[in-house]
Amino acid sequence: MAARALSLPTGRSGRMLAVALLVLLPLLVWSAMGAPLLGWYRDRAATLENRRAVAAHMAVLAERLPSLRRQAREAALSAGPSALMTGSSDAIAGAALQDRVQQMASSLGATLSSSETLAASDAGGKAAGGPYRRVGVRIAVTAPFNVMVKFIAAIEQASPVMLIDDLQLHGPRIQITADPPLECAMTILAFRHAGAGDSAAAHADVGAASDDAP
Repeated sequence: MAARALSLPTGRSGRMLAVALLVLLPLLVWSAMGAPLLGWYRDRAATLENRRAVAAHMAVLAERLPSLRRQAREAALSAGPSALMTGSSDAIAGAALQDRVQQMASSLGATLSSSETLAASDAGGKAAGGPYRRVGVRIAVTAPFNVMVKFIAAIEQASPVMLIDDLQLHGPRIQITADPPLECAMTILAFRHAGAGDSAAAHADVGAASDDAP
């Protein structure tokens, strides 16, 4: 230790070394402890600021929630014929859906071999009281592949809105032509506004079913 002390510079060089050590020591301490702490503080402040912004945004949304719900209900009720089938009863809406599908098929050159109107039901899956009623028709159609593709696309893009369910396609095992005929069976669903008569009829059906139950 004494040898190392004797090897240190003295005089002006020693003083310069001492000054350099005094300058470097705080810098080393800052690099090791101060800078990370400052960075953590800044990150923490940014996180808190983001949380405050999110909380303020959520508060605004909470205040607007009743208005947004009211607007959503009004939009659903004003959807009208562009989205829903017209008709004062399930039978009328089902018949309109059947006619619409028949017209679409004929316009594209497809042939309906069968068409059956299905029993309507509450769109919400409840026995009664839902805002919409679901009507459907089960069809079997025969058409070349190209026509069948156009027919399915026309249903998906139709107005009022129509949905395809339980789609079954059958084609020839041996392809003779470039556009072979296909046999297709599908269920087409649409929706209409439920009225007071629908709720009363559904409640009557539920009551009758309860009376018949053992």
